[in-house]
Amino acid sequence: MNFRWSDVLIWPTCRPLLAVAVLLAAPGLLVADDGVTAVGSSVEAGGALALTESQREAAALLKDMTEYLAGLQNFTVAFRSGYDVVQSSGQKIEFGETRRVTLSRPDRLRVEEIAGDGKRDLAIFDGRNISVLDADADVFAQAPQPPLLDDALAYFVRGLRIRMPLALLLTTSLPSALPGRVKTIDYVESTEILGAPTHHIAGRTENVDFQFWIEKGEQPLPLRVVITYKLSPGEPQFWANFADWNTSPSIEKSTFVFVPPPGARQIPFAVQVRSAIESPPAPAGNEEGAP
Repeated sequence: MNFRWSDVLIWPTCRPLLAVAVLLAAPGLLVADDGVTAVGSSVEAGGALALTESQREAAALLKDMTEYLAGLQNFTVAFRSGYDVVQSSGQKIEFGETRRVTLSRPDRLRVEEIAGDGKRDLAIFDGRNISVLDADADVFAQAPQPPLLDDALAYFVRGLRIRMPLALLLTTSLPSALPGRVKTIDYVESTEILGAPTHHIAGRTENVDFQFWIEKGEQPLPLRVVITYKLSPGEPQFWANFADWNTSPSIEKSTFVFVPPPGARQIPFAVQVRSAIESPPAPAGNEEGAP
């Protein structure tokens, strides 16, 4: 599947199924000799990059985090997120939800969403099918799943046109897709998030500004992220606080089995309906006796 995560920029104007932002970065980078993504630095005579120690540290931390996440075979995490919806008056209204993610590579994923009104949406990738439950409408849809999770997520976001929060963080392509498009980055401070010591870094891409709070120690996990959509009217933000990371969970097989709730109706995905409408009917075969 020919898919680039940099093609995808999603910002919600309402709460659609599994909505919120997909973190992405835009083209534009400088690379130091040691392979660390460089940021906001001047170019000295001869083309060498003048990196500050703070910039180099932040770039290395981002690299470590992305490589660590991409290398995990299984994990579970919960996160509380919020996002701004800019009104016609210019006022920002924040909406939010809680999600729990269970991932098992190479091909399984479960994302549970609890919205502010208590409704629970669900997406399951079981290696063969993608199943999505919309609790508001009490309906579900299913589609065949590409074999690998990276391709399945790309198909979910781009092919089925369904929004998933921070989908890029769930892919093995994260180390190349995110740091490789960072334009500037710097170390902000050493601080605490939810009682855990973290490194706070801030960066910019062509389209968004971002901040990560990365846990100190041998597991450089993100504990908080803030994304500012600087090219969108009102510069809305998306944020997420992560909790209950488990990088070696015991996962039951039933976790990735989709069982629709009683009374739920199965419907096609919206893109499948549009495709059926737009596709011309196949030519009918000649009937007996026709010229």
